[in-house]
Amino acid sequence: MNQEKDPQTAAEEEKVSAEDTKPEEEKAGAEEAEEQKPEEASSEEPEKAESSPDRKKKGKKDGPSFFQSEKFKHGSTATAFTAIFIVAVVLVNVFVGILSDKFPSINFDVTKAGNNTLSSDAVTMVGKVKNKVEITICATKEACESNSVASNSGSAVDYAQVSRLFSEAAERNSNITLSYVDLDKQPTFAAEYKADSITAGDVIVKSDKRHRVLTSSDLFTTSYSNDGSTQTTSNVDSSLASALNSVTSDTMPIAAFDTGHSEQMATDGYQHLLQNNSFETKTFNLLTDKIPDNTQLLVLGCPTADLTDDEVTKVDAFLSSKTAKTDRTLLVTTAAGAGKLDKLASYLNEWGLSVDTSSVIEETDSQKYVQSPLNIYADVQSTLTLGGSTQNYAGIVAPGTAPVSIKAESVGNKSTFALIKSSANSVSLKASGNTTSASNPAAQTVAALSQVATTVDGKNVHANVILSGSTQMFDSNLLSTTVVGNMSYVADLSRYATGTNTTASQISTTSRQLYAPDISVTGQTINLLGYGVFTILIPLIVMIAGIIVYRKRRAL
Repeated sequence: MNQEKDPQTAAEEEKVSAEDTKPEEEKAGAEEAEEQKPEEASSEEPEKAESSPDRKKKGKKDGPSFFQSEKFKHGSTATAFTAIFIVAVVLVNVFVGILSDKFPSINFDVTKAGNNTLSSDAVTMVGKVKNKVEITICATKEACESNSVASNSGSAVDYAQVSRLFSEAAERNSNITLSYVDLDKQPTFAAEYKADSITAGDVIVKSDKRHRVLTSSDLFTTSYSNDGSTQTTSNVDSSLASALNSVTSDTMPIAAFDTGHSEQMATDGYQHLLQNNSFETKTFNLLTDKIPDNTQLLVLGCPTADLTDDEVTKVDAFLSSKTAKTDRTLLVTTAAGAGKLDKLASYLNEWGLSVDTSSVIEETDSQKYVQSPLNIYADVQSTLTLGGSTQNYAGIVAPGTAPVSIKAESVGNKSTFALIKSSANSVSLKASGNTTSASNPAAQTVAALSQVATTVDGKNVHANVILSGSTQMFDSNLLSTTVVGNMSYVADLSRYATGTNTTASQISTTSRQLYAPDISVTGQTINLLGYGVFTILIPLIVMIAGIIVYRKRRAL
């Protein structure tokens, strides 16, 4: 009896039949492959012998994952480290930039002259500021830092230095604030200082007592040499200190300049020097005006018209005051060929001084004059100590000097002193018609001082008359450079004349060469640095480092 087979049994028998019909080589190959299967796939460990489809379903793959491979680990670590390093560098730069803006003193000054750092005198002055002082730079901060602020003279100036030094002052003392104003966008600001005619680049230093305006000419000085080249020096440091002193001082000595006698002195340079040394300057007409109150220095800058009797009386009352408790001085300058002024000459003679304007001092020693024998170098005399910033004044230039005479060492209750003289090789030339006669070589007096001491309310005060045979020694070009001694000497003489030479508030005027060469090396050193270091050594170090990194990466 034929039994009917179930479908599964029929399928298995058919498969066996098909296997039996395979060629012998295929069977042998299959048996051999079966023998080479790893034991892990045996029925004893069914969890490891799962079929491939089952493994795929469970998300497993043959071999290690790519994200677990050594290649990925090293590559991703390097990438992450590089990214972190770049971010760190950016953050450090941003942080340092913020700090340097807020605290300028943390920046390193690598200039030889210390152009980017306040001097010790300026630091001392900044520390003395006890009341609120507002400093305003008439330009944007960006324009200052990029040096795109044009100066009044048109010369190249370093307003980045202005911004740095004034910022350092504000950092050091919380009473000092610094701001920037764009005059194009804020024209009403200039209207507040209409009398000062402020322009772009000016700096206003203001307190509740007074204000000072520093122009680019105050901050920077340009001098010209014989070959036409220019050299710019920076006065930013001393101008800042002087301005702070001026606006915070309770009182300042007043220097009054007469304008009523066709004076030949160009007073701008002298007035700027006085202002930078904490003087207040005024102009007036001696003929029609009274001498300004509290004046301590009265200047007649080479008058060409004589004084009247009333004017002589005004001057004498000024010097002989019995109530003034401060030193006071009359300064008279003249020059060769200026002409004789009888009334003024008579009054000077009462003080034991006179001048011969028909003569001129000529220097016969070529080492003692500049360009012309009439532009003599004068020597400071030691008979009177000014007590100023220095006693070793580098050669003072006194062009076109008329010789000054001293009647005697003492005239009544007055004592006389020679201030500066020419060298012993100089002569006095006197013209008479078409002929010129010369004196024997001897030191000629260029400037002299006569002094009387009085007591007012128990205080010793002095009245002085200073006579200078050279007006041009007060020229702005000579008073704005440290190459000669005129600037420091005239400043110290003016302080002595007003009795302020011993005050702690006096400011030393210092100039620093702008864009001065900061590195001085020999040609041999340049070659060593250029060829040895930058051409050979540094490339060699980079090449060796590259080889080391390459070999280490290959070994990973």
